[in-house]
Amino acid sequence: MQPEEEQGNQLTNHLEDRSIAKDISFRLSGELIGLAHNVSKVKFTPIEDMCVDSRLIHSGFIFSAASHAALTALNKKNSLIIGADIKFLAPIELGHEVIFKAEALQDDTKKCEVKVEGFLLDIKIFYGMFYIAVFDKKIFKLKFDN
Repeated sequence: MQPEEEQGNQLTNHLEDRSIAKDISFRLSGELIGLAHNVSKVKFTPIEDMCVDSRLIHSGFIFSAASHAALTALNKKNSLIIGADIKFLAPIELGHEVIFKAEALQDDTKKCEVKVEGFLLDIKIFYGMFYIAVFDKKIFKLKFDN
């Protein structure tokens, strides 16, 4: 990734270029705050409904925000996460804000890898490698007869 200051300026100028995850709830999966070619930044602010014990945030919501960052970094229609190798490096409590930074390591294949790191202040609390398949068209076109 680029130095933080340069990257921040370039990322915020390209949010309108998002072609995936347009309908996602920022409240549950984090807010996309930066987007550029092969990189994205998502701000995740947990809410009380995400607590599993007292003030501890359920790891599924943390994973969701990280996967949101991965998909938007690749930013290709008809893409789907098919796997992930992740590490939760520290717990998150209510009131903490996590910034996820994602970088697509390649974007010219049908199966791509995206590195995602999550930070609480300067502390890395999440690391993951997401594997994303890119399809030529929607893979789930279901028709239900009423």
